[in-house]
Amino acid sequence: MLFVGIDWSDRSLDFHARSAEGRVAAEGRVEPNLAGMSELFARLEQHAPPSEVGVAIETAQGAWVQALLDRGYAVYPVNPKSAERFREALSAAGNKSDRIDCKVLAMMLAALHHDLKPLRPDAPDIVALRIACQDRVRLVEERTAKLNELLAVLKLYYPAFLGLFGGLDSAIALEFLQEFPVQRAMRSLTPKRLRSWLQRHAYTRMSRVDELERRLVEPTLPVAEHLQTAKAALIRYLATSLLALKAEIAQREEQITNHFDGMPEADWIRSLPGAGPNLAPALPACVGRDPNRFADVAAARALMGTAPVTRASGRSRVVLFRRGCWKFARRTLQLFADRSRRCCTWAQALYEKQRAAGRGHHAALRAVAHRWLKIILAMRRTGTPYNEAVFIHSQRRHPTQPL
Repeated sequence: MLFVGIDWSDRSLDFHARSAEGRVAAEGRVEPNLAGMSELFARLEQHAPPSEVGVAIETAQGAWVQALLDRGYAVYPVNPKSAERFREALSAAGNKSDRIDCKVLAMMLAALHHDLKPLRPDAPDIVALRIACQDRVRLVEERTAKLNELLAVLKLYYPAFLGLFGGLDSAIALEFLQEFPVQRAMRSLTPKRLRSWLQRHAYTRMSRVDELERRLVEPTLPVAEHLQTAKAALIRYLATSLLALKAEIAQREEQITNHFDGMPEADWIRSLPGAGPNLAPALPACVGRDPNRFADVAAARALMGTAPVTRASGRSRVVLFRRGCWKFARRTLQLFADRSRRCCTWAQALYEKQRAAGRGHHAALRAVAHRWLKIILAMRRTGTPYNEAVFIHSQRRHPTQPL
């Protein structure tokens, strides 16, 4: 087998290839484009066919990674921290360069390829669902950040607006800020103009109009004219951005729902207690469809962050929060655990047991997610819907079986 290490950047791919005996077969640099990949393939395949080429990389994304997979190479994603530790073990000098890094990756693959797991891309529809769900989370986080920024600005420079329409993220509130981004503009509105504006924007709670009219004349903290003018552009920008994000998130959620409805996993995933319209599609995006994706349940739990890290040496044993994991999966499973305990007796009982043992809210939820992950993987294997009676019966038959 030919062992190859590739250190990548936006402009180039540095590669180093060696045999199992340690003989350097090829090394150099190519561009991450079609011509560069063709040159890389030609140089590597002078020494081994594609089926006998293993490539270690520090990423699992990018068009050039897909090109390696399409060519038939075995691609091994390596944790950058693991590669750094391996480089430090080889030399205490601390020298680092792209050329050294790709050599270290090749040597690491040659030494540890039996213990490393090659990249196995999931089904295209699962990958598309995963990308859409992760993008939705990023959009929601961006909306939350902008909403918090807008609230902070309004408290200082536009206090009269707060509470006018209830929720700050409602469409009518954001449209109002677009048109009246300063406090003096709001205070200058007459009841007739306000009613006219509300009707043009299809306001549905006309029973609150009298209350809104009273808010226009209520005393409020004054804000200097020059401060209002200075912040008007930012308030208008944040309102416009939030409206765009609101529409984009709704469109993304509709896309995810339509995509998920046509997948074979939809029926058994929706049988899980607490799996609502947003969490249900995210669960198969986490666990995937490939039954060989994880060596065992423990590997899945480590990747998705439900299992803590145990460090034991001699008489010392410390259990720590697992920071190195797939954050999207941990977030999804923890949210699902929180939802499930509200409609699942054993999940709530486990949560309460963890809290009684002195663990915090999030640690207790991870313990519930830890147990749910094994159940979900078993359901994926059989394709059967969740049946709580079956789970309770299994627990009674095997009360000491580790979960």
